[in-house]
Amino acid sequence: MATSFALVVLEEPPRDLGRIVPLREGAQVFGRTEGADIRLVSDTVSRRHARITVEEGRVTIEDVASTSGTFVNDALVRGSQELSPGARIRIGRIVFELARADEADARSLAIVGRGHEDGAPSGNG
Repeated sequence: MATSFALVVLEEPPRDLGRIVPLREGAQVFGRTEGADIRLVSDTVSRRHARITVEEGRVTIEDVASTSGTFVNDALVRGSQELSPGARIRIGRIVFELARADEADARSLAIVGRGHEDGAPSGNG
């Protein structure tokens, strides 16, 4: 059985910190348009920004001619780049971390807890 993956929101927007975005097998496009597979509502994200592909237990990402570029671990993505769990992906101002699906919940809780310790709003108020 192939390994399942998810993305966990690390930064921006604050209301989405710790949000888990499950990744399905095949290609998915990030963008701010309603037709994007993974819709990111931010003026720093292009209509069609990047494509992430999950295939046979491997995850790759490529920029699809975005205005601001796609970054992995702070390096600009050129062509298709393979990702490993723990990789940090920046699309506009939004930062994700790639996690194995079975580890995403624990990672999300750690991020949300860290945000509260840093004085970030809890959303309860």
